[in-house]
Amino acid sequence: SSGINAEYGYGQGKNHRDAASVRATHPIPAACGIYYFEVKIISKGKNGYMGIGLADAKVNMNRLPGWENNSYGYHGDDGNSFCSSGSGKKYGPTFTTGDVIGCCVNMIDNSVFYTKNGMNLGTAFQKVPQNLYPTVGLQSPGEIADANFGDRPFMFDIEGYMLEWRTKLKDQIETHIPFRPQESELDLTLKKLVFSYLIHHGYCEAAESFAKTTNLYFFEDIPSIQNRQKVQKLI
Repeated sequence: SSGINAEYGYGQGKNHRDAASVRATHPIPAACGIYYFEVKIISKGKNGYMGIGLADAKVNMNRLPGWENNSYGYHGDDGNSFCSSGSGKKYGPTFTTGDVIGCCVNMIDNSVFYTKNGMNLGTAFQKVPQNLYPTVGLQSPGEIADANFGDRPFMFDIEGYMLEWRTKLKDQIETHIPFRPQESELDLTLKKLVFSYLIHHGYCEAAESFAKTTNLYFFEDIPSIQNRQKVQKLI
């Protein structure tokens, strides 16, 4: 999806029943590892009752994200985070016209954090499930939001964040999976599975390090793997 442009035109915005949300057409792929999108607040409208977050396929779209079961949201009017509840928790600053709010879903540790104008606000949710949809909710007249799923440069350095996690995984592999000269067929199979997982999800440097540590045959160089993955994403 190239993006979501949402403008409120549902009601008067006098109460929660006037809320409405729009979500992406596809859920976040479980195999992506780390997923990120940003939403620019084009206009906060009358009251700035805006929510940015995630929801599963069954969530009522006549509510802001976070209010319903299996939904998560960060709201602009009070800066609170909402997790399957109408009662929010203090999380971050409020946001308004001109701000860019990012939402990062880390499928490695099942956590979610938000960013504001490129700054990481810290962990908002933990133990989040799979198959969630990026969601934007509005509630008062004049609210306009524009979502960016990567067709334009992000304000937050998501590449740097992904590099941190690749380095972390590489260090964990080197520390916790030493090579044993005499191994069973099961051990070898497990190593191959780990190696294939790293390759498939793009952790090329970690895969190369793992292969060297365990004496597995590294059948492709890193540029070749990266080029193949770029081609797969275009298909």
